[in-house]
Amino acid sequence: MAFPTDIRLPTGSRYYTLIATKKTFNSNYDIVWSFEYKLPGSAISAPFNTYQVGFTTFLTNLISPISSLPGQYLGDQDPEFILSAHALETEDSLILKTQEDSTLLLEGGILSGTLVKVAFDSTGLYALTGRDDRPGVNDKQTHRNALVVRDYVHNLKGNAPLSTFSSSFTNLSTDTYRTLRFRYVNLGEKLHIDYREADTTTYTLLTTIELGYRSIRLQNLENIYCGFAFSTPISSATDTVSANAFYLRNFNIEGYEGADVTTETVITPSLSVNPNASYTTVTNITA
Repeated sequence: MAFPTDIRLPTGSRYYTLIATKKTFNSNYDIVWSFEYKLPGSAISAPFNTYQVGFTTFLTNLISPISSLPGQYLGDQDPEFILSAHALETEDSLILKTQEDSTLLLEGGILSGTLVKVAFDSTGLYALTGRDDRPGVNDKQTHRNALVVRDYVHNLKGNAPLSTFSSSFTNLSTDTYRTLRFRYVNLGEKLHIDYREADTTTYTLLTTIELGYRSIRLQNLENIYCGFAFSTPISSATDTVSANAFYLRNFNIEGYEGADVTTETVITPSLSVNPNASYTTVTNITA
């Protein structure tokens, strides 16, 4: 897929984005999805601090990627190709730009694409400030082998090294299949991220992300798909090296597939009340 000329990657770089469109889910209810991946250490033919690989998983209402950006953006949609937005123009049909040469967009809907996106990035560059005024951090605030989370307007909701959350899951490399599970709950207020290694059936909580919004306030939430993106390498630096092999399997999604949102009024029973008893105080009594 073509992408802007200001994004450059070395020859032989690999990147793709896929969306599971066979089922749609209503994000007003909990959505749980998981997959298994393997990134063998033997597939990384470079020093630990030079190989670059990143993958993400996300919830979206788009049935296909629109100008997905590789490299640092790990398959994010180009902000100039938002379905419900259009560029502001002058009377002469010239597109208005900011001083940083970013296109000014008029958003027609509250949600236009990704609802939440979780990245596992060996470079941490997914957290960087980017093109078209994309919010983020500077290069000194990125982390190797990072977990990065962005919300529906690309704001950072998480940016920390994996070692912050786990003493065993500290980098992306694994010679056996590792399972990652994601639980989008409480109308989008929380995202729980769990993992388990191949030698156990028990999940371990990696972290809980407080997203800080309730998805019921957003639009276009009845037809949500789950997706995945992969990129290697992440930048065009001359000393970067791609991962040779990456394996993905058993992509599983669970949630409510209907469009209706049902509510129920819960009536709390009245509290029992003990009647007050009347007492008369008697004074001046002697034994």
